Amino acid sequence: MTGPTAESSASARPYRRMHLNESPYPPPRHIVEAITSAASGINRYPHAEDEELLAALAGYCGAPQDRIVVTSGSNELLHLLPLIADAAGHEMVIANPSFPTYQKAAGFYGITVHAVPVDNDGKPDIGGILAAITPKCRLVCVPSPNNPTGGLLDGDEITRLVQGIGDDVLLHFDEAYYEFGKQAGGVDTLPILETRKGPWLASRSFSKAFGIAGARLGYSIAGEPALAARCRSLRPNFSVNALAQAAGLAALKNSGHMTSEVATIAAERQRIHDGLFSLGLSPLPSAANFVAFPDPVPGTGVAPLLKETGILVGAFRLPGERAAIRISVAAGEDTDALLAALAKILVP
Repeated sequence: MTGPTAESSASARPYRRMHLNESPYPPPRHIVEAITSAASGINRYPHAEDEELLAALAGYCGAPQDRIVVTSGSNELLHLLPLIADAAGHEMVIANPSFPTYQKAAGFYGITVHAVPVDNDGKPDIGGILAAITPKCRLVCVPSPNNPTGGLLDGDEITRLVQGIGDDVLLHFDEAYYEFGKQAGGVDTLPILETRKGPWLASRSFSKAFGIAGARLGYSIAGEPALAARCRSLRPNFSVNALAQAAGLAALKNSGHMTSEVATIAAERQRIHDGLFSLGLSPLPSAANFVAFPDPVPGTGVAPLLKETGILVGAFRLPGERAAIRISVAAGEDTDALLAALAKILVP
């Protein structure tokens, strides 16, 4: 989910950023120092495959280096998926709602998209996704936790997905919110994905839990080295800049800081959830760094009303064209302001 960034000029009104699923906390000193140190060498192109970063990723996620692909944010991988799957002119299956990039990338290559509505808890409907696969399907994209709803698949659902897709279809399992799903009690997904005979990719991001969205760094784990090599061959040259590589390595070397912040954000997410519920709203279960709920204001919706109070939130549609709102977790004072503003809107 993307949207306009908050205005930052001196003359513009400062907004509370609760719309982009970024970390509310500035990067820690060890990441800033790593970026500063790397800046002295930006007259040179970065390493296409930074061995130190790949080794750190292999240790962090438990996959061999030759099956890991680093990209400019996990979003770059999503744009490459139609090429990786050789899906041009064919079909793909996605959850709905989900990452808008799937639809965008499909449009570049004439791909017919089958968008399967999420279930009532905002989770991808595995039965519906499997039923939507036709002989012309080349790509299935399933996120967990799902954006913008926050639903987290359990082990049985992931197993059903992995075993139910034919070997001629590429399964993309999107884990941009992996660390938040893990904190919420989600299963270790790689052992399940490893049971698949057909091709698969699991993509993850440094933008959310590690808090370096501005650096644009992501990575994917491929089922086989040959698939990882195909991803690298389609990736633009030097797409991951040297500062992002340095930031990612520093973040992995101090992953305890990330774990602590994820727990803090999860606690604040629960406070938002409980506050929304106390206002008579119906927040969806979330295992990400945001909370979604059906929009209670008919017509224009609640987003422009919140913007008038200085709060930016995301708007999207649930199955059945039901308007909904997504609130990114921010600082505690932002939660206070949000709940107070909603209370005034709902009970003038």
